[in-house]
Amino acid sequence: MYTTSVTILDIRPDSSSYRVLIEYKGKDNEKFLSSFTKVSKNSYLGTLQVNSKIISILSKYTIMQGNVVPDSIIWTVIVDGYQELKRLLKEFVDNKIDVKVLKVVKAKSDATITARQEQIIKIALEAGYFDFPRRITLNQLAEKLNISSSTLAEILRRAEKNIIEAYFKERGL
Repeated sequence: MYTTSVTILDIRPDSSSYRVLIEYKGKDNEKFLSSFTKVSKNSYLGTLQVNSKIISILSKYTIMQGNVVPDSIIWTVIVDGYQELKRLLKEFVDNKIDVKVLKVVKAKSDATITARQEQIIKIALEAGYFDFPRRITLNQLAEKLNISSSTLAEILRRAEKNIIEAYFKERGL
């Protein structure tokens, strides 16, 4: 049995709605995937226009991902301390949106790369940006991520530099 997963990778404001970056993993579903880009055998990347109060609230925070499961979405959100978490939860309560905190983890400050860099490196890797030959160009990937190619190039280069520096530091070189 092959499982299907839908992961929400990013949320960006877009005029009167929001663009949501979606990663779909599973068997081909032509109705759903016609506007998505195939990035590997059973993995697709695409954006959807969404107008939702939940998305509106979450767009103000750093979203690591949202996993779509039956009857709900499990969000991984990065907040800057307890006060910001309280503010996020208050927004949900004020808008009469049911929310349940499953886990709170204190992030380590000695991370090699930022959460955003990690997210983009993961997407680039899965899309084949680091393959030889590349399966997706920088411009194509930037378009899918809804950011400029210069911004994407900067994020990738800084992340690569940090990863390489950490690699050599770990080995005492």
